[in-house]
Amino acid sequence: MALDINNFVIERIMRGTMLSSADKSILWSLNQIENPSLSVTSESRDAVDAMGTPIMTFEQGKQAEFSAENSLLDLGLLAAQSGTKKKVASTTAKIKSPAFEEFTWTSGTDITLSRTPVGASGAEVPFIYVLNGDGTTGKKYTAGANAASDVFKVTAGTKAITPPTNAVAGERVLVVYEYEADGTSDNGAVSVENTAKNFPTAGRFIMEVLGADVCNISVKYKAYLIFPQAKLLSDYNLDFTTDGKHPFTIKAMQNYCDHEKRLFELIVPEV
Repeated sequence: MALDINNFVIERIMRGTMLSSADKSILWSLNQIENPSLSVTSESRDAVDAMGTPIMTFEQGKQAEFSAENSLLDLGLLAAQSGTKKKVASTTAKIKSPAFEEFTWTSGTDITLSRTPVGASGAEVPFIYVLNGDGTTGKKYTAGANAASDVFKVTAGTKAITPPTNAVAGERVLVVYEYEADGTSDNGAVSVENTAKNFPTAGRFIMEVLGADVCNISVKYKAYLIFPQAKLLSDYNLDFTTDGKHPFTIKAMQNYCDHEKRLFELIVPEV
């Protein structure tokens, strides 16, 4: 018998994927979607009589939006919302990254940084700050050609910092600098940037929904919610907390050359 169901019990969202309209390649994909919601709205206008009493209501301007949250901060989604691409550090595409390191001065002993600092020669590390007891920054030391009172020396090639001549042994300091991640062993990095001139790319969004037959929950179905012409919105609010979610909204756009003007389609194939 051909499949013909009306009721569908949703178990969970399995995956949401945005495909390129040009070649159907995957632009980004999520598998931790929660709180999904589909909203369909339309505008209406009334035909009224001479007394202003509505005779008939006409609907127009139908719109559909899908909103949800990813359980985790997803860098691929963040890049897509920013209209950019996630960058992965390599030897040909290095990523300049900040480094914050804490050290304790030891009398007459250089400290060694974890990374090779970059910047103006001799001042790759421009300043070093004393850490107060509560962790806030206090006194500032400055880089110089040689160590002196309140002046430290940077030897970038060996990652060495020679303490100021008046450095107090046991003093805790914060060193802030930049280095280049090149994707080699233990020196990788990824980057996502949001610019004022780039916006998300439209595509074809497909969401896989796992569900069951309402009369027999042991019979599972995989439904597909398809937006033929979808636009990821660039608006979002991120909470940088452990339990924070990564929200996103997709607006269904009609394909003007599609005779049916489809906004979305739900397909439940037979298992």
